[in-house]
Amino acid sequence: MLESVALHEPLDDKNPFFAWMVAEVFLNTSGHSMHSMHYEPEEALALVMRARHKGARVQELAAQLRAWTTH
Repeated sequence: MLESVALHEPLDDKNPFFAWMVAEVFLNTSGHSMHSMHYEPEEALALVMRARHKGARVQELAAQLRAWTTH
């Protein structure tokens, strides 16, 4: 979800923030809680930007998100 939203830019403004929020909601509805104490906002933005510019593969994005989630 994060990569799809980051790449396709559904919004004219604030797209990286929207991509992050979609990923967070998706993970929460899947039973994986995102806690801001597990990551810094700058780290989240960097992850979105890597996804947006294809600087990270899906497996790398998933691994980083997994590190920031709890069940």
